[in-house]
Amino acid sequence: MKETWVLYVYTILTMITALAISAIDSKLLWLQLILFALNIGLYGMVAYMLVFKTGEESAKLRHANDIKRRVIMETGDYYEFNRQGEYGTYKGAIIGLYASAPLLIMLLVQVILDIAGSDSAVVSGIIGFTYGAFFLPIRCIDVNASVYWMLYAVVIIVVITHIAYNMGARKVHKQEEKIKRTNAMIYGNNNTGKSVIGQKPIEEVVRENAKYAKRVKKKGKKK
Repeated sequence: MKETWVLYVYTILTMITALAISAIDSKLLWLQLILFALNIGLYGMVAYMLVFKTGEESAKLRHANDIKRRVIMETGDYYEFNRQGEYGTYKGAIIGLYASAPLLIMLLVQVILDIAGSDSAVVSGIIGFTYGAFFLPIRCIDVNASVYWMLYAVVIIVVITHIAYNMGARKVHKQEEKIKRTNAMIYGNNNTGKSVIGQKPIEEVVRENAKYAKRVKKKGKKK
């Protein structure tokens, strides 16, 4: 997913900022913690905006695919459509898990090394380099803090991406509902059994176009 690659890159950028913050005198720990919190907050904001947009696009694709599915069922014609990119309730959380995958893998390696009794300083160094925005605040508070505290980063990332993705989809849903209400006010409501005067529902337009294209195709074969 493109979102995960962008999040990987931005995670490295926030690590650089966190590294600069950690260079502040340890006597000013309160200042470090505030700046660390702002750094993580900036990461969350960028991640939210990115995945929010993905949620919007996925919801629009889901709506378009639903129209095509109805037309396929009613006309028998087949249309190609992208199923993978359409909206799914838990896809936001999946994006977050993908973005956290390197960290989860490194923590798994850490578990294996701890069980084997081997030195795990290299793994801690890699985690600090890649997810420093989340790792360095812990080490500033306690130098001997366990690397497993980094699981909190996974929770934060997954929660942000899940909420952002569904909020983006919700925005599209509200827009669609608003359009339906506006059309009902202007052209009438076909849910009452009365004929709709004016604009036809988009599903009906697509269905009629499909039937017309089918007739044209049959005529072409006869010729």
